[in-house]
Amino acid sequence: NGQGVGMTDEEIWQIITYIRSVEVNAAANPSGSAAHGKELFYGEANCSLCHMVEGKGGRVGPELTSVGGSRTRAAILDSVRNPSRRLAWGLTEATKEFPQEYETITVVTADGKEIKGVALNEDNFSVQMMDASEQIYLLDKNKLRSFQKSRESMMPTYTPELLSDKDLEDIVAYLISVGAK
Repeated sequence: NGQGVGMTDEEIWQIITYIRSVEVNAAANPSGSAAHGKELFYGEANCSLCHMVEGKGGRVGPELTSVGGSRTRAAILDSVRNPSRRLAWGLTEATKEFPQEYETITVVTADGKEIKGVALNEDNFSVQMMDASEQIYLLDKNKLRSFQKSRESMMPTYTPELLSDKDLEDIVAYLISVGAK
């Protein structure tokens, strides 16, 4: 039997449980206002500085057009309140050959400049990365003073003081309305 090669029954059940935890329950109607959520997304909540929806917004963070159709409301809320808990990994985007991992990379160049961003491509010898202002760098690893990876998200933690529960519900309602299309 070649299924689940090298996995115990318990590990298989853990994966099934995880998949079920992020599966979308179509009956879970969002309680917020999608229209207000869209205003917040592109306005004072600053989501669009790093995230794109339907071709509008930034590219430093994951593209979110389909997130409302592929993640539960609870999973989206958690990723805003605790952005480093589960970094978006393995999200294959149509424009990329390999899944993007949103690990934070901090490098110090030969001339002492510190650059912090996300990796776009990386191999044993070089790294292509994008900083928060969407500047793209291609760097030779052996010419760097330092190269550090972190599972700490570049996304700020949106506490209820920074973004109210009601406003966050509205943003999630907006993402679900877009993802349901």
